[in-house]
Amino acid sequence: MNACVPKGHPVILATMAIEKKRLKVKIRLDSDPTRIYDAITNPLKLAIWFCNKSEINLKLRGAVHFWGDDCVATTFKEKEIKGAIIALEPNRQMRFTWPINGTISEVGFQIDDRGRYCDLIVSHDKVPPNALIMDAWIIYLYNLQSLLKLQRPAYRLDYSRLDTGVIKRELFIEALPNVVYRALTDVADLRVWFSKDAECEPVVGGKYTTGWKDKAGQPAGPREIKELVENKKLVYDWDFAEEGKSGDLVTWELLRIGERTRVNLRHSGFDPARYNKDYVQGWHAYMLTLKDFCESGGQLSYGVIDGDWGV
Repeated sequence: MNACVPKGHPVILATMAIEKKRLKVKIRLDSDPTRIYDAITNPLKLAIWFCNKSEINLKLRGAVHFWGDDCVATTFKEKEIKGAIIALEPNRQMRFTWPINGTISEVGFQIDDRGRYCDLIVSHDKVPPNALIMDAWIIYLYNLQSLLKLQRPAYRLDYSRLDTGVIKRELFIEALPNVVYRALTDVADLRVWFSKDAECEPVVGGKYTTGWKDKAGQPAGPREIKELVENKKLVYDWDFAEEGKSGDLVTWELLRIGERTRVNLRHSGFDPARYNKDYVQGWHAYMLTLKDFCESGGQLSYGVIDGDWGV
């Protein structure tokens, strides 16, 4: 929630309590607790899936320091994460502090051993308003999952080079174009990976909506399909008026390369002066979610336990 204080009211500004939020998410990892614990505590592993420059003194009250172009902290006033470990239990959990825009938030990793796999549960408490941290965690956890499975990250986001004017994202999905196309146009599929209230009429001029609303309660986001080429292309318009010039056209293009699909996303129409962290990070996270959905046979390994996309 944005705190709006009228000009000329310094007392209100000085005494207003900042609303802090909480999120809790999880991801399935086909690995054992020892490997997962190493990945969340070893600076060399953290540099691959979390922040590309990482230092950690692995003991209770030990210092943690994360920074670099792939670190979302570069978008906050601190420009880095300098905190301390406040809970540590080998192969089970770690918790540390993370200052965000002057507020001391707390991050917790908990490993839940399910036998054939583990759930990694991430909690992020005392998050200040407008941090937009949910999408960052989606990106980080999918890269952690890929590191453990393939020994490489899936798709990292360089926060030092956020797109302006036109947002472009590209990744490869280990599935054929017809599978990806169906995920983009089938209502049942969309309601799993994109929005639980999605609607789609897969014809030119057909409805393409998510159920999202702006602060005034008006429909926001995707609206109508403008172009459709089966298994190759989807274009729909976009309107989120309260955000100013927030882009007006979204284009998905699919190209088969061998037994996989190259997916290109283009969101055009932004004011060149607009700061697009929200959209760049959001689309980056959605593309990783789409990849997960298509490669896992219509399921997601990631889930939200508590919190919302505004965190």
